[in-house]
Amino acid sequence: MTDANSDVATSDVEEARLAALRELDLTHAGPFADLDRLVRLAADITGANIAAFTVHDATRAFHVSATFDASETLPRAECMSSTVLGLRVSVITADAQADPRFAGARYVTAAPHVRSFIAAPLGPEPGLPLGVLAVGHTEPDMFGAREVHRLEQVAELVSGFLLQRRAALRAERAAATTEAERQRQRLFEQIFNAIQEGVNVHAPWRGLVEMNPACLRIMGLTREDVLSRDYKDPRWRTLRPDGTLYGPKEYPAIVTLRTGQALENVRLGIELPGGQPRWLSVNTVPIRHAETGEVEYAVVTMKDVTEQHVAEVRLTAQNVELAEALEQAEKANRAKTNFMGVTSHELRTPMNAIMSCALLLAQSKLDPVQRRTLGVLEDAGKQMLAVLNDLLDLSAINADKVRIEREPMSLLRLLEDAAVIWASEVRQKQLSLSVMIDPALSAHRMVDSARLLQVIGNLIANAVKFTTVGSITLRGWPERGRDGREMVAIDVEDTGPGVPREAAERIFQPFEQIDVSSKRHHGGLGLGLHISRRLAVAMGGDVELDTRPGLGSRFTVRIEAPRAAAGAKAAPARAVDAVADGMLAPRDVLCVDDNPRNLYVLAALLRAAGHRATECASGFEALDLLRKRKFDVVLLDMVMPGMDGLEVLARLRDEEGPNLETPVIACTANVLPDQVAAYREAGTADVLAKPIDPRAMLRAVASAA
Repeated sequence: MTDANSDVATSDVEEARLAALRELDLTHAGPFADLDRLVRLAADITGANIAAFTVHDATRAFHVSATFDASETLPRAECMSSTVLGLRVSVITADAQADPRFAGARYVTAAPHVRSFIAAPLGPEPGLPLGVLAVGHTEPDMFGAREVHRLEQVAELVSGFLLQRRAALRAERAAATTEAERQRQRLFEQIFNAIQEGVNVHAPWRGLVEMNPACLRIMGLTREDVLSRDYKDPRWRTLRPDGTLYGPKEYPAIVTLRTGQALENVRLGIELPGGQPRWLSVNTVPIRHAETGEVEYAVVTMKDVTEQHVAEVRLTAQNVELAEALEQAEKANRAKTNFMGVTSHELRTPMNAIMSCALLLAQSKLDPVQRRTLGVLEDAGKQMLAVLNDLLDLSAINADKVRIEREPMSLLRLLEDAAVIWASEVRQKQLSLSVMIDPALSAHRMVDSARLLQVIGNLIANAVKFTTVGSITLRGWPERGRDGREMVAIDVEDTGPGVPREAAERIFQPFEQIDVSSKRHHGGLGLGLHISRRLAVAMGGDVELDTRPGLGSRFTVRIEAPRAAAGAKAAPARAVDAVADGMLAPRDVLCVDDNPRNLYVLAALLRAAGHRATECASGFEALDLLRKRKFDVVLLDMVMPGMDGLEVLARLRDEEGPNLETPVIACTANVLPDQVAAYREAGTADVLAKPIDPRAMLRAVASAA
């Protein structure tokens, strides 16, 4: 334990010695004239022919002053003085070559070959030797006690030299430190005053103690006005963004002084001497005592955001106005939607009876006059239904409710179907219809066949409407888009009058036709091309027009149509085709509708297709029957008095009974996008729009069953 403590003490002394040596800066400075005179004096009064003052750092020995050439440094272990430094007492030897303490030292074995040797350790403080004053002779037995005493006296003078040097160096460094501090203080003041953001310092119980010029400029006050001004001063009014005053404990600097928490981006207003407010964005930072950790100051930085604040207030007011206007617009839109829904229902309900009865009459025996009269009725009904469908399509598009449902489909077959559908219309006008389809379109591609067929149908209908002589050509081919997408292009070209070039873009706008006379002559609302373009855009493409006034027009629709993955199943065969082929078994269908005409027509169409139909005139009657009998499919009117279709469906699904999982098909004149979405969300298997398309109804029954 004693040896360990001794090692620690020795280490501490060595650290102190090296620190004192660095402070004196003897190894790099020099030469030292006073020290050189003292070294020569030591040699003279002892009769030595060599003398030196040597200091030692942790590893090497430096001859600070010597009477011989001693410019090189020595490893500490090879220097004679290192032994003396370790002993901390004066040493004398008669013959260094015979003394084991010095026999291996550099200057004993090599020039100047020291024999006689005296050395005294010394330093500016007793007990902390920094170096050794030594004298020597090349002959043995040259020194005695008198020479040792004289050397020690000179060593005291060298210690005095070291004391004086240390004091002088400390004074120089203190002066340099003071000047550096003054320069640093001046620099800090210049920086503080140059900061463009306002900066001030608060102290507990003393208020503001310092601020920069930017702070005074922002606050509109002088330094004398602000110094030592407490936040409770009646001249000091700070405002919240809503215009109310900050409370005594809520001012940001006071919060930081009290809690020690920094605050960021606090918005506050101050009243300038003239009474007008100036709005600031404020940050606060606490400054703590180095030892106690207590908050001594709160440093506040501020930025003038008056213009921004005023703009935000104005924008907020505008947003309120916009919100109110938006609310009014939404109310108007809801009113329009409700009006469209009611109008659709009121028109589609009688149209359903008219069109369906016309279809039933067409299946009976009629004389030529009756059949011609029935044809006029059917044409008028189709025209009214087309107008109504265009309005509803436009409503869906404007509400962004159009859903594109892609499925594998042979576009070769789809284009052939389109040609077949319109063949009779073309023949009636004594026109020719040509179809040219690239065989590459026989491969299945992912498209929304219903929407694409709607677009092609609109373009063909437009061509048939305006072409009186000549032909209509339908073309289709694959393309690669500029961005690498797989596309399909479809042309509908006619030999009609063409479109004036100034009207080429206008005709794609809603409710637009070429001129007023065309509206009178051809009818319609001018929505077909607008709807076609919007649908094409929704399918990743567009519709373009190449017109030759007097010679004809060519409309080209392009849509994104990637190839279907290998093994993807194509769209199933249409159920109506299967019905026509007699492949579907008869189904038990419950028809629910409060309108007796519609109810009669639904049942008659189902029976004509071979199904068994049961009629119910209300939701209550339907639920009672559904609790007793099992049905394969339910055709349910969604708008009925007393209990509407949604309530019937909800009760049916909540009750245990034979029809808990029976598919329900909504039959409704309410076919606005939000209404259809609500019916599907309620759990209907399909939604049929009135007037009911018999083929669509039979297809839906087959699919649901």
